[in-house]
Amino acid sequence: MKATKLILSVFILTLFSCDNNNLSGAGKVVFYTNAQAMLNCGNFNVDVYVDNRSVGSISEPYVEDNKPASVTTASTLMLEKKTGNYSYTAKLNCGQYGEWHGTVDILPDSTICVFLDIHNCNTKSD
Repeated sequence: MKATKLILSVFILTLFSCDNNNLSGAGKVVFYTNAQAMLNCGNFNVDVYVDNRSVGSISEPYVEDNKPASVTTASTLMLEKKTGNYSYTAKLNCGQYGEWHGTVDILPDSTICVFLDIHNCNTKSD
């Protein structure tokens, strides 16, 4: 009888712990850009906003041939977010100024890379 109760207790604990993992799914998004390497403005940042909240800055260009790892460096900005759809804006504070706009779908246990290509930047004229 004690063994049956023990097995039932372990089963219930396992069931609830699996449910909690599914509810708290999170993924990562890594922002990177070539803006600083392509423009002649000296040192500047690309400021990133997710759902209209400032989440950080990228201060150096990403010059590697492959996608970045899911870490934050001066040339990347990595965020861990709950599963869902998020809007982002990245603001260029050099020259004519400009912005990138888009959305990103965060999936559980995944890493999404968002390349902010200077050629796709919407510049603003003064």
